[in-house]
Amino acid sequence: MIKKLIGIITLIIILWGVYIAYSVTSSPPVFKARWGQVTEEKTEIVITGEFQRPLLVPAKLDNLTMYFTGVKVAELEKFDYNPLQPNVTLVIALSNPNLIRAFANYLNGGQKGYFEIDIAGKALSVIPFNFKVKENFTMDILDKLNFTAESKPVLGGLAETPALLGTKVRWLGEEKNKGRLDVEMLLYNPNSFPIPVTNLTFNLYANGIEIGTGYLKEGKIIPANGYAKLDAIVVIDENQLPKVWAIHVRNGERSKVDVEIMLSANLAGRSLEIPLKTESVEVQTHIMEDINKALENITRR
Repeated sequence: MIKKLIGIITLIIILWGVYIAYSVTSSPPVFKARWGQVTEEKTEIVITGEFQRPLLVPAKLDNLTMYFTGVKVAELEKFDYNPLQPNVTLVIALSNPNLIRAFANYLNGGQKGYFEIDIAGKALSVIPFNFKVKENFTMDILDKLNFTAESKPVLGGLAETPALLGTKVRWLGEEKNKGRLDVEMLLYNPNSFPIPVTNLTFNLYANGIEIGTGYLKEGKIIPANGYAKLDAIVVIDENQLPKVWAIHVRNGERSKVDVEIMLSANLAGRSLEIPLKTESVEVQTHIMEDINKALENITRR
């Protein structure tokens, strides 16, 4: 009797194992990620998984963490799974301040980094499982910050303001939690006389929030009908970036960046403050897209 009972239990376990193997291999689970609740302090990532049929496997998720450029940016907040249901839901809480720190590392690394997702848990409360997926991330975000401005008449049409032909932005690093950018501007003077530029103010906005201010390294003269490069240092207020990030996510990972430039120059013998009205630029990231690619790699293993 005992042998028959053991044989029946063994057969049930074998059939159960075959069922699980068939369910997973015949139709691999589909995982998808999306943005959840977004605040200035926290951003939720909601991951849903769907199976063709219930796995009938009790499981526990002990750890799910996400890293960007080596900084822990997110961890598991909620795990909703029922072995009798063919789906699972995970909510991951992303720390906005940590994300800003990771982004600074990304810039320090020459705009090259990686996402990493670590998943660990137990099936049947005793069988451990562990996944670790890394996805490279490379995007030249600073190159997108190329502002231009056309010249316009001033002094009743007697002169024209310099035209801003292009902007190159370079990351210089951080000092006391302040990011520093080197901004090189190419200007053209359409007038028949030189324009001595004595000073410059540079205000940078993202999604309507002022995130940086700048100043001219040294004064320069833009020759008549000629060109000159002006260098400015822009200091970024990192305390404003979590708010900018929250708006960025809500806008579908799109941000509008604007800059206000005011030149102090001697024009036609007069000292003038010349505003340069520049174009807005849009910065778009694909973070959620990269997360979904990493999740796809899990099911391919």
